[in-house]
Amino acid sequence: MSDCDVIINGGGMVGAITALLLAGPIDGEGRQVLVIESQAATQFDPSGPRQLRVSAIAQQNLQLFDRLGVLSHMDPERLGRYHHMRVWDNQSTGELSFEGEGEAGLGAMVENHHIIAAAQQQMVNHPRITVRYQAAIDSFTGTERKVRVQLADGESINAAVLVGADGARSSIRQAAGIEFKQKSYQQHGLVCYLSLEKAPPHTALQAFNPGGPVGLLPMNGSLFSMVWSLPEAQVEQWLSATDERFINALQVHINRDFGRIQLHSERQAFPLIQSYADRYHQDRVVLVGDAAHTIHPLAGQGVNLGFGDAVVLAEKLTGVALRDSEALTRALRQYQRARQAEVFKTSELMSALHHLFNNQSPPVKALRALGMNSLNRLNPLKSWLLHQAGS
Repeated sequence: MSDCDVIINGGGMVGAITALLLAGPIDGEGRQVLVIESQAATQFDPSGPRQLRVSAIAQQNLQLFDRLGVLSHMDPERLGRYHHMRVWDNQSTGELSFEGEGEAGLGAMVENHHIIAAAQQQMVNHPRITVRYQAAIDSFTGTERKVRVQLADGESINAAVLVGADGARSSIRQAAGIEFKQKSYQQHGLVCYLSLEKAPPHTALQAFNPGGPVGLLPMNGSLFSMVWSLPEAQVEQWLSATDERFINALQVHINRDFGRIQLHSERQAFPLIQSYADRYHQDRVVLVGDAAHTIHPLAGQGVNLGFGDAVVLAEKLTGVALRDSEALTRALRQYQRARQAEVFKTSELMSALHHLFNNQSPPVKALRALGMNSLNRLNPLKSWLLHQAGS
């Protein structure tokens, strides 16, 4: 193809949303964007089985999906909208509850491949976006006014900006020489689908325990996606346990009566890692999403931070002459400052909560209970926390 304004390596959730934001409205003006995706186009069958990897999409990002035309490609029956959230500490009397404003609710649980398929479908509809599936970037070189990208098939393409949206193992970040610091939480997230006989409607549930929280995330009706954060030494034990033994242990860790629990899927587990890129841009290369940061999933905010990256990057590049090195550098520095501050704040808060709820000393448990119950009475602060959850 001919040269373009922006090349994005990665057409997953964050990469596709970044492409749609940079390309601008279908009937308006925007950038010419090329998306390089190593996998085939993602397919979603609304009558097919559910996939285990899901994301909690904050209400403001559902509104973003709607504005970009992505929501129109999604099946409402596979969106687990939730209007309430209940959080409790099983080692103290601390409890918190959150309520959505009006009919909008707090957000929705959505299977990752559902989001990707819908966003990719909208990219196909966009006149300024080209997607190369089952393609790869072999190398790239930068000059003062452009990035020259060499594809694995030998084709060379020039662009003003190269975006790394290719996940925590980003080849773009590595090739750009950007340091990536990682720290294990020494936990795995064990996931599965289950039903609760007496589930509160449209409510996300989270129980904090010494070993890690259990999140029960509504997928519609009585079906929930469960994420149980477990110490590494316990993961295999609960992956291989009989259904009966697993359910009994889960009931103890939930410690609330939601009636009979039934499993509806296999169990899988994945490691929990906190990571930061040392910087979010290098010359004409810029990082978004997991290529720049990953955090603990106890509040389900990882992908929302990625969407926040995409929104801010598009805002900072608005009106910028991309071939102007000085103007582009200023814009990317502004993007980096804004997003590093936001990501650091959220990531460190999640890490602090992780350590706080792992501490079982009597004074700390008493302070946790006091803090949670006091916060539960402060609606303005709770509203601020909910807003942060989508940023």
